[in-house]
Amino acid sequence: MESSTRTGDRSWFVCCFLMTVLLMFCNIHAAGDGVIKQIRDPTSNVNLTPFEQWLSAYNCMLNKSKWCSEKYQLSGTGWVNVTQADTNDYCSSGCAAHTKAVLLCVSLVKRDYKFADKSTVKEINVTITNGCNQGFTGHVWKEHPSSSAKRFSVTKLAIFSMAALLFMMS
Repeated sequence: MESSTRTGDRSWFVCCFLMTVLLMFCNIHAAGDGVIKQIRDPTSNVNLTPFEQWLSAYNCMLNKSKWCSEKYQLSGTGWVNVTQADTNDYCSSGCAAHTKAVLLCVSLVKRDYKFADKSTVKEINVTITNGCNQGFTGHVWKEHPSSSAKRFSVTKLAIFSMAALLFMMS
């Protein structure tokens, strides 16, 4: 009985040791100078769990630009509220391009990401594009559900009904 307990203790120790080594190699790597650095590129992660997707999206938004003032930095709250008067400064300084790069990073790690103000990545991208072309209004462009989805389902129902009617008549 005592030998099975020792075997169990050894197995537990080996298992814990291997898990620790695996976690260390997954999260860190040694740089050329021998200093261990944490990997920070959120898009280098693949097959993420939902928690890791949120964490990677957060890490994307930590990418700050020297061209953007603090009020234009994208965060988890959503749109940065660029006004009509700020349009030229925001679009020509590289801040719009930086914000689009951050949005691309977010969409790569969590494609269904929604900001705190319920804006999607696509809506903010379209807002930036339209704002730089026509001037910002201070609001996020919102995608409204189109009637084409309803029309498509009605069309499918009509086709199915016609097919059923023809089947019953034959």
